[in-house]
Amino acid sequence: MPLALSFIFIGFFIWIAENIATFLGAWQYPNQQDVWSWVHLGKISSWFLLVIISFVIVAQLKHLKESRAGRKKNGEAKKIAI
Repeated sequence: MPLALSFIFIGFFIWIAENIATFLGAWQYPNQQDVWSWVHLGKISSWFLLVIISFVIVAQLKHLKESRAGRKKNGEAKKIAI
């Protein structure tokens, strides 16, 4: 399965979970105050983007951790002020 397609599926299932949560009253959007309605289909793109950004951040942090571990193993570790 292509990676982009899997991200779309993840976004879709999060959107389904969001609809279930709003139906059960976990929160409401302004258009759902009087009567429940589906969350706009356009929100899938927001969830899709969130999934991509999350994967990129985790991959970068993993790469950073591995590079620091490699330097530490070689005795080249430097203190980084945060």
